[in-house]
Amino acid sequence: MFKTLAAACLLVLGLAADPARAAGDLGFETGSTQGWSVSADGALLSAESRRTLTLVDEADSSFTSTATLTPAAGSYFGLLQMGAMPATDQLWPSSYSSQASFSLDPSLSTGGTLYLRLLTSDYWYSTPATPGGPAYDDQITVRYDGDASSAQGLSASFILGAGAVGDSGWQAFALRPGTQQVQVTLTNYYNVEASNAPLAAIDFSATAVPEPSSFALMALGLGVLLRVRSRSRA
Repeated sequence: MFKTLAAACLLVLGLAADPARAAGDLGFETGSTQGWSVSADGALLSAESRRTLTLVDEADSSFTSTATLTPAAGSYFGLLQMGAMPATDQLWPSSYSSQASFSLDPSLSTGGTLYLRLLTSDYWYSTPATPGGPAYDDQITVRYDGDASSAQGLSASFILGAGAVGDSGWQAFALRPGTQQVQVTLTNYYNVEASNAPLAAIDFSATAVPEPSSFALMALGLGVLLRVRSRSRA
């Protein structure tokens, strides 16, 4: 009897503390993009378990970079790809952004770690061609609940500063408990010679916190156990 009730209590707690349940599918753990929405500009968001990408600079094909992506946490991650860039006849950098967003149930949002990874073939052009001028500094940023002050992210210049080539690797960002919306923005800087649209990988690991109802069920189970044991002694 004791073993049965104890197992039931542990099962209840385990289900409540499951990160996938606590955050919906923010981390793509159903192998789909369920719950995510993307901007209607040709952007594509897919759930991946493993993906090998080769980036080639459209303005300088001698620059190539290959990266094999696997999840930062769990079994799947999201891959955000931009659509075609609006036409430009400028040699000066133009910018364009695509978004992916996810809404959480605040009662299930226990916080956790959001992982972002930026891949871009604009690595060599992340500094201005002329001093003081704009750079081809592709970026990925995340903001929470529409709050601009919460924005965090990565850029091509970050990759350059880290001594890497075209790939930032997974970088971790804290997700506050109670967050209701996550918006990821991928920005490309390009000109008439090349678009070199970047890609972004997204993953998430939730903080596992049992729900209050789980504690209530566990207390009820232990109460029944105590009553059974009291009767057996009597």
